[in-house]
Amino acid sequence: MASTLRTSLGPKGMDKILVSGDGEVCVSNDGATILERMEVHNEIAKLLVELSRSQDAEIGDGTTGVVVLAGALLEQAGTNSETSPV
Repeated sequence: MASTLRTSLGPKGMDKILVSGDGEVCVSNDGATILERMEVHNEIAKLLVELSRSQDAEIGDGTTGVVVLAGALLEQAGTNSETSPV
């Protein structure tokens, strides 16, 4: 999910084409819109969506950034746990 949003970040961010189950098409590069329309089943991904909603409710901006940052932290945590001698 974070990698999907990463490419929409910044002034040269790319638009995403989202197609719903009933064929409705949405084109956006807004992280909040993309996450709102994505069908999410994974529990960690649902937490990232909730993080995005909280960011949008409190600040009104930065939804893509917090999801990309959280995704990078999760990715790094996964890498470290694989190499850790626990």
